Amino acid sequence: MIRTALPRSALLQPPPQAGCSCARQASHLPSASHALSTSSTAPPPSSPLPSSSLYAQQPSTHALANPDAAWHDPVFLKKYRDPARHDVLVPSRRALETVARSSGSGARHVSAADAKGKGVEAANNGVRTQRSRRNRLEMEALWSGGDFSPPIPLESYRAQTTRPRHALLFPGSGSQYVGMHHYLREKQPASDVWDEAEGALAGFEEWRKRLGLHELEGEAGVLGRMLDDTENARRKESGLKEVVFEGPQDELTRSSNAQPAILITSISLLRTLEREYSLPIARTASLILGHSSGEYSAAVATGALSLSDGVRLTRLHGLLTHYALSLPSIGLSPDFDAPPSRRGQMSALVLNPGHSHAEIADVIRRVRAERADREGAEGTVEVASFNSSTQVVLAGTREGIMRASEELRELEMASRAADLPVSAPFHCSFMAPAASGMQAALSSPLTRIHTPASPLVSGLDASLITTPSSLISNLVAQISLPVRWSTCLASLPAVHGVKRLIFLGPGQALANLARRDAKALQEVGGATKDGEGETEVVSVATEADMDKLRDIWEGEDGQ
Repeated sequence: MIRTALPRSALLQPPPQAGCSCARQASHLPSASHALSTSSTAPPPSSPLPSSSLYAQQPSTHALANPDAAWHDPVFLKKYRDPARHDVLVPSRRALETVARSSGSGARHVSAADAKGKGVEAANNGVRTQRSRRNRLEMEALWSGGDFSPPIPLESYRAQTTRPRHALLFPGSGSQYVGMHHYLREKQPASDVWDEAEGALAGFEEWRKRLGLHELEGEAGVLGRMLDDTENARRKESGLKEVVFEGPQDELTRSSNAQPAILITSISLLRTLEREYSLPIARTASLILGHSSGEYSAAVATGALSLSDGVRLTRLHGLLTHYALSLPSIGLSPDFDAPPSRRGQMSALVLNPGHSHAEIADVIRRVRAERADREGAEGTVEVASFNSSTQVVLAGTREGIMRASEELRELEMASRAADLPVSAPFHCSFMAPAASGMQAALSSPLTRIHTPASPLVSGLDASLITTPSSLISNLVAQISLPVRWSTCLASLPAVHGVKRLIFLGPGQALANLARRDAKALQEVGGATKDGEGETEVVSVATEADMDKLRDIWEGEDGQ
C-alpha cells in the first residue's frame, strides 16, 4: 500500500463534453423528465454541465404549479432563511457518549437523559422541534423537485477522532483480472458475500423477465427481446465464481461478468476490513464514490442498494450494454473476434505536457463533426472519461478512435496509450438504449433503493447524491455521458475538506493516476508548506495493504 500526498489544487477541471453529432443524437439520451434532483447540500458543478445533461436547472413543474405551496408564504420564507432555525438533529446516546470520551480526560460524561431533561438548554444548543424540521424538509423537497427524503447533513458522518476525514473510492469496468483478490476466499465475510451474490445470480433470469423489458417501447424493447432470445444460452455458461478465479480472461472481460465480479470483489474486501479487521471505513467515510460501474459498489457500500440488487443490476447493465451494439441503428458487433470495422472500443490517451482537457475535447468535437453526414455508428468517437490531468479515455468505433488518436499524435497533443479491457464502449451515445432499460429496472418495485447512509458523489459532475430519486437518475445518466473523475477528486479536499482518499477494490490504476498528479504538482511547487492542504492517497488492493491500513487506523485511534 502506497500513501502519497495529493495537493488540494492537484487536478484540472475537465471541459464540458459536447453531445454526439450523429443523426441519432436525440435518441441517445433518456427523457429529460428523469432530471436529477440533488440535495440542497450539493455544491454547484465546478464546470458547465454537458449540453445533454439531465440535471434539473430549475424547480420541477409540479412544485411551481401549486399556488398554495408553503414556499410562497413570505412569513414561512423568512423563518426558513433564519440561520437560528437551521436543522440540528438530536444526538443519539452513542453519539453523546462518543463526544464525551473524545473531549479529553476529566470530561464530564453526558448521558441521553441529561440532554432530554433540559428542554430550554437543548433548544439553546440548536435542537429544534420535529415540526420545524419537517417544514424545512418539505420546503427543500419542493424546491429540489425531488422525493421527500431528508438531506443528509455531512456533519453527522464526521467521527469524533484525530483521524483525517476520508473518502472511499471504488473502481469500475476494466479493473477485473482472473484470480483477483483470491486471498479473500478463505475469509468468512468474503465467503458470505459470494454466497449471497451467487443466490442473486441463480434467480437473475426470473427477476429479469419480471421486469418486462420486452414490453418497453423503441430500442429498449428490442434489447429486452434480445435478452429473452438468448436466455437458454446464458443458462449453460460457467458460474461467475469459476470465471473470476479460473478464467479465461476473455470470459471475465465480458461486461455481464466483469461488472458484477468487480462489485462482488470490492464488497468482499470492504466486508472483510469491517468484520475481521474492525475498520469501519464505510460507516465513517465523509463521502463515497465509484468510477463508472463502481458507482454500484459505492451504492451498496452506503446501504442505498442491497448486495443482491447490486449484483442483479450490474449483470443486467452488462447484458444491455453488450447487446446495444447489435442494434440496427448502431450496427456493431459485441464479439471479441469481430472485424475491426465492426468493433466498439475504449482507449486511454496520455496528454503531452502543456496540453489540456479542453484542447483534447476540441479536437474530438472537430473529428465528430467531420462524420455528421454519415449514417449509423461509422467513425463515431466521443470522450468517455476525464480520469486525471494527464489521461482522457475515448469511446466509439475502432475506426473513429484510431482516426482521432492519429490526429492528436500529429498535433503532438496526446498519444494513445492503451486499449481498455472492456467489451463495449461505455459512457457514450451508443449506450442510450441500454440506459432506457436500466431506467426501467432501477424504477421497478422489484428493486429497492434506500436513502444513502453516507453521501455519494456523482461521477457526472461531483454533486452529492442523497436521495433515492437522485441516485436512480445518476445511475441512468452515467451510462451514456462522460465520467468527470478528475472533477470528483478535485472536489473532495477543496469542497468537502477530505484529507485521505482510500481506493478500495481490484487494481491500482485510479490510485496511480492520482499519485502521478500529486508527484507532478510537487515537482512544480504545488504542495503547500508543512503538508497543509495535502490529501493522502491510500491504495488497498492486496492483503498486505489491508494490514497496513489497520496499522494506520489503530495508530490514529491511540492518539
